[in-house]
Amino acid sequence: MNEFKDFTILYIEDDKGIRSVNLRILKRMFKETYEANDGEIGYNIYLDKKPDIILTDIKMPNLDGIELAKKIRENDKKTKIIITTAFSDSKYLLDAVELRIERYLVKPLTKRNLIPALEKAILTINQERKLYLSENFYFNYNTSLFYNNDEVIEMGKKELLFLTLLVKNRDRIVTYAEIEHEVWDDEHMSLNSLRTNIGFLRKKIPFNAIGNISNMGYKLKIDNF
Repeated sequence: MNEFKDFTILYIEDDKGIRSVNLRILKRMFKETYEANDGEIGYNIYLDKKPDIILTDIKMPNLDGIELAKKIRENDKKTKIIITTAFSDSKYLLDAVELRIERYLVKPLTKRNLIPALEKAILTINQERKLYLSENFYFNYNTSLFYNNDEVIEMGKKELLFLTLLVKNRDRIVTYAEIEHEVWDDEHMSLNSLRTNIGFLRKKIPFNAIGNISNMGYKLKIDNF
């Protein structure tokens, strides 16, 4: 169960007995486990804690699971939502698809149906937290490091700050002034010094992800693999 230890979950269930049983399991698995007994309270906890996964019943007082998911999806497309219910209903299944629900589980929850749903949610989260620059070369947003074939690429401080700056602004050109401010910490940066650092960096990375825009700055390049 170690794959869950770096993640948080919010469990929403109005049946106290069911909630208590499942909470004992979830608390052993996740870094933090939050609980609520209705959708409205659950939504407020979501706003405050921003859990990685939400596991929620459909039938609840104040705000049901589908309406809760709709509120979350207004501004958040990434939090993984797993919905549980005591019965199967095609209408709910249709809503679940439209709301990008990770799984729709029919109670009772058991290790057989719950664990695969949680594992799929974690796998998706991990994939979304990586930006692939070429087939095996990626940036991990969790660690703020670059990897090739899942091995960390060793970089100097300025090299790492520079390439990370390009990643976090990948849709635009990063100007020389921005590089001087963010990488050189507002110390004077000569173009020769910048080019020397980039030259060393290009030798360390498996794909030349650094595009020079003449007289303007640099922009991230991503391989079409």
